[in-house]
Amino acid sequence: MTEEIALALADVAASTEPLAARAEALLVALRRTVPFDGAWVALADPMGCGYSSLASIALDDRTLAHLSGPVMAHDIEVAGTDRVRPPMSPSDLPFPADELQTWAECLIPAGFHEALGVELFGPGHRQIGHLTVYSGDRTPPTDTTRSRLDALTPILAEGVDPMRSAIATARLVEHAVAGVIVAGDRAVIRLPGFVDDPLLVPGSPSSTRPDEPCTTNGPSRPSSGRAFPSAPTGASCA
Repeated sequence: MTEEIALALADVAASTEPLAARAEALLVALRRTVPFDGAWVALADPMGCGYSSLASIALDDRTLAHLSGPVMAHDIEVAGTDRVRPPMSPSDLPFPADELQTWAECLIPAGFHEALGVELFGPGHRQIGHLTVYSGDRTPPTDTTRSRLDALTPILAEGVDPMRSAIATARLVEHAVAGVIVAGDRAVIRLPGFVDDPLLVPGSPSSTRPDEPCTTNGPSRPSSGRAFPSAPTGASCA
């Protein structure tokens, strides 16, 4: 059964559907083998400032607003579920879950009493986001449920990785060896699989003006850097 679900999840993860639609489809497929009453998957802020909701099942707007806020990010850190580790349940905590503001003020009033949370990572432990499945049952998740979610986590992480399209676009640039994404607030995020380059560091022409091409005339760098004006965050390569 798990192998069948893994194949189904892999198909969804590899699809070209929009990211949010793909994430929701992954949750629907996951529910076939990891039972839950509600689910939330979010992307981690690349600058380490919390999470933004990507897709969910059976969670109301108030709950989603809380999960995307700073309190949830703080509670994830306090619980230790932001690390590379198997999925964690509130029953694994060394203190009552209602000592966390998210559980006391949001999840328990919404009817949830158990959960499994896991951080999503890409190659090289690159942080992608967070997934939590919630249950109204007070019984802790079984070992079978835990191991199933743990086994499927890499597929889920790959499926919601927002870097996939940026990396694919960057690889279309001939001879490109370095690449970054320039976020809306001018934060510079290096593309996985590409090296660092002086042209693409914070403050360089390519990182401050993502809507214009950047070039280099240095004798050791005959290739040119380019920006992609169609990308909302300005992916640049050199």
